[in-house]
Amino acid sequence: MEKIGRTSVSLETREAFQNNRRLQIGARAFDILEVLIQARGKIVTKHEIMSHAWPNLIVEESNIHVHLSALRKQLGDDGRAIQTVPRRGYRLVPLDDEAIVHRGKKSAMLPTSPSIEFEPLPVCYTPLIGRENEIGEIAHALQDTPVVTLLGPGGAGKTHLAIEAARSMRANGRVDVCFLSLAPVLRREQVLNAAAEAFGIEPFDEQLLLPKLLDAVADRRILLVLDNCEHVLEEAARLTERLVQASANLRVLSTSREALRSRNETLLWVAPLLVPGLDATHEEILACPSVEAFLAFAGSWTSDLTNEPENVDTIASVCRRLDGLPLALELAAARARVFGLRQLACEVADDPFRTLTGGRRTAPARQRTLLGMLDWSYQLLGELERDVLHRLAAISGHFHLGDAQTVAAVDRVSKADVTEAIAGLVSKCLVIRTPGREKDDYSLLGTTREYALRRLDRLVKNAESSLERIRHRDRSAEGRSTARASRSGSRADRVVPDLKSTQNPHGAW
Repeated sequence: MEKIGRTSVSLETREAFQNNRRLQIGARAFDILEVLIQARGKIVTKHEIMSHAWPNLIVEESNIHVHLSALRKQLGDDGRAIQTVPRRGYRLVPLDDEAIVHRGKKSAMLPTSPSIEFEPLPVCYTPLIGRENEIGEIAHALQDTPVVTLLGPGGAGKTHLAIEAARSMRANGRVDVCFLSLAPVLRREQVLNAAAEAFGIEPFDEQLLLPKLLDAVADRRILLVLDNCEHVLEEAARLTERLVQASANLRVLSTSREALRSRNETLLWVAPLLVPGLDATHEEILACPSVEAFLAFAGSWTSDLTNEPENVDTIASVCRRLDGLPLALELAAARARVFGLRQLACEVADDPFRTLTGGRRTAPARQRTLLGMLDWSYQLLGELERDVLHRLAAISGHFHLGDAQTVAAVDRVSKADVTEAIAGLVSKCLVIRTPGREKDDYSLLGTTREYALRRLDRLVKNAESSLERIRHRDRSAEGRSTARASRSGSRADRVVPDLKSTQNPHGAW
């Protein structure tokens, strides 16, 4: 007889009991329980579970979650012994100070207290270039405040910077690191579930999610990397505050295109990488962070690139055209490996959105193309913000608030509306604010400006097309109306009788 907390399990008769009460465990759920018990505390992969519970069948991974949920529900409090190990599988852990007992003997293979395995940091295969100072700033900021948010435009490399900063802090101090990506989260109510999975928690009762999360972080030195928050800001902020309140030793490093606006939040700006000036020498170009990043993304192909001065100038022009955005540079390097540097420069100069499409297959859709990256930011805007962004794109270079109001405050949009829209666009990192002595400067990245102009052009064409369809419909309706009137007149001429010719020649009856 196997023991899991208060639960007795017989693998021979395939029965489980609690307080002399037989538990109603389904066949598939018992198969999962059986393979976990037989593993004696070792991790059982999802493939091993499916092979044991569904031999010779191809089933969806969701079947495991369904039967595990039912199993945990039957086990009650003892269901806590079934631990989810992120990206690896499941295992049985001891409950409190009890060890899982096998045939009356404590298993020496298991620890005497449960341990939580957090979602590990992703591996970055390219070096972090031009961000050495930022890593130190992040570490320093996290000493003074519990929440630090890395803000910046899409593709600026916020995630990469957060990962490397977390890795550095883990190496230099005794801190556990948990990585939680919110990019795959489609609905706001899924944030809590994603957090539980990242912390290695999969409770049988949804109501226990938050209490278990708070218990997991209590009295532990933890750095939570909360990545891609902009589309679920309220839920991310709420989760952050609850976790920080539960543990004075917890720190949250989030990345977003907009601030969480949670308590005690410090914002750090992640700007695009510096690009070479138009008059930079070849040595200055090669020392520029954006050029270094492009060459790093190009990999082994870079050995022949810097031998010719013409190539160095071409790379500099590509980096300037792409605003020094690491994501765009990575896409460009992949394109250059296929078609060559000169062809890349021509394509990027002509249409960077059509050209830069070769992102990693495993990346979210918004990180596979330059257009997808900007589409994602655009979808997060309100109607007024979109309208003002279209009009600001007509301004080349830097501008002041008064300039923006002159250009954008037309039709039904007031100057106050423009001010409010710019505040939103700055907070969402689509308009960049540069503090000045007397007035603040504002500007759009070149790629953002071109994207907004194309959006505006598409809207104008769609409006013209809609207007033409309306006119065509009206002309057609007018034509049909005229035709009906003509046909009615013709029928009237033929049908309406001549009263004189139809009078009875013989007089009335």
